Amino acid sequence: MPSLRDDGRAVTLDLHGATVREAEALADATLHRAAERGRASVKLIHGHSTSHRQQRNRTIKHAVQDLAATHPVVTTALRAEGHLTCSLDVTARPDPAPLTLRDVQ
Repeated sequence: MPSLRDDGRAVTLDLHGATVREAEALADATLHRAAERGRASVKLIHGHSTSHRQQRNRTIKHAVQDLAATHPVVTTALRAEGHLTCSLDVTARPDPAPLTLRDVQ
């Protein structure tokens, strides 16, 4: 089951338990909502993948990397083992209300 944490500056979305489609939709919505609320970054936890991009079975890891590469609010995306940290183009004033998983579903 995916989970989301928001400390008021950065959002962490753990995508474990989601399908690739669900993960793409949650990641996209989270990136948009986080930028709207003035968060500086979003960490997308995708877990480890043993497949390669050329293989037919697309993984959450590859899906979120592809999404971040072209997402309008992402300025940089740093790949690390098991997660991707996206810096956001923030123009909104920070909103103190925490972002929740319900906000992005």
